[in-house]
Amino acid sequence: MSALDPAFFLPIEGMPTGADGTTVLRATPSSHGPWSDQQQHGGAASAVLTRELERVAEAAGLTDGHLARIAVEFLRPAPVGDVRVSAEVVRPGRRVALLRAELSDGSRTCAVAQAWWRRSVPGLVPDLGGTDGEPLPAPETVASARADTDLARFLFRGYIAALDWRPVAGTLVEPGPCTVWARPHIPLVAGEDISPTQLAMLVADAGSGVSAVLDFRTHLFSNIDLVVSLLRPPAGEWISMRATTSINDAGGGTTTTVMGDVKGTFGYTLHTLFVAPHA
Repeated sequence: MSALDPAFFLPIEGMPTGADGTTVLRATPSSHGPWSDQQQHGGAASAVLTRELERVAEAAGLTDGHLARIAVEFLRPAPVGDVRVSAEVVRPGRRVALLRAELSDGSRTCAVAQAWWRRSVPGLVPDLGGTDGEPLPAPETVASARADTDLARFLFRGYIAALDWRPVAGTLVEPGPCTVWARPHIPLVAGEDISPTQLAMLVADAGSGVSAVLDFRTHLFSNIDLVVSLLRPPAGEWISMRATTSINDAGGGTTTTVMGDVKGTFGYTLHTLFVAPHA
């Protein structure tokens, strides 16, 4: 594996959070996706938006709950370089609150995220969490994916190389559904520990990639959005995905993913895709 960057994002010295609440960060090459080394992977953008949502939630005193639903709209590619991230509380509340975050390149908005924060009260109601298939083998018992084919070598760059992928069923490079464990090799932001929800969002956007039904080298399948519903925050350093993608002949695509950790299922995701041959 080639040398990794110290993090997906670096704080810029001399550029603290501005008076308007805007944070300036520098996206490193480890943030880029499979389509261009100049464009961030949606997982990197989603995670750093979530970081900002959590920061504004804490500042607003929303500390006894978690982000229960996060919807990211990808408006245009976010650059590998300097970006600005800001967030605000749109609708305050004691039980639920609506938050909004924005990522820009300094002149144009690249992605926005809206999130519902939900209060957590342990023991309030019975725990009736669902089950989704057989328990997965522990990630430590599963071998890491290797860049040992032409397609794997094409993919294992940037964001994909910056995570440890451990397929349980299916593979990262063969078309079809895939179940996989994943964790990052590097921090989200240099000098910081990644939060559980940031970790989930960093990995979740890859659901449409690991379950791709067409070859990355011949077809583009671009995520228009990412909607994540979290029953609870994940636990531990590993995230599992049971991902399935469906497409039709008119260029439509949808990916559904069951998200889990070592304790079991904690959430679900939905992607809307645009699918087309490479120009």
